[in-house]
Order: sequence, then structure tokens, then C-alpha cells
Amino acid sequence: MGEKDLKKNLDFVNKNKESLLKEHSNKFILVFEENLVASYDSYERAAKEGVRLYGVDTSFLVYHLVEKEPLNFIMEATL
Repeated sequence: MGEKDLKKNLDFVNKNKESLLKEHSNKFILVFEENLVASYDSYERAAKEGVRLYGVDTSFLVYHLVEKEPLNFIMEATL
């Protein structure tokens, strides 16, 4: 398992985002093998459960499910 599996899990989230948002909005969802395992209030709880269930050598996805993705940018300042 690796990058390919993470992409499949992310594709699952993107494909099902609308329906997932109805029940898990603003939660951290744990996705394994293109299936929703559960949702959690924090990243730490979701990641800890992923490691407990699947170990550290397996690819699972913890995804913060929000309606609008945050805009990430870097502002360059000149001094």
C-alpha cells in the first residue's frame, strides 16, 4: 500500500463529498480501502484509531471534511 492507495481514498472522498458532508461536516474522517470507517472531532483521535486498526505500515486517510477547502497561500514580504 502506498501513494496509489492514498489517491484512491482521496478520490473516494471527493466523489462522495456531498453525501459525506450531510452527516460528517467539520469532522475528521478515517478512510480505508475506499470506505468510510468513522468520523472524529480531532485529527489526533482519527489518526490514533487508524494506527490502532491498521498499523503504521498501511495506508489510510484522515481527512478534515469541510464544505469549503481553506485557501492556502504564502505572502512574500520585501524588507
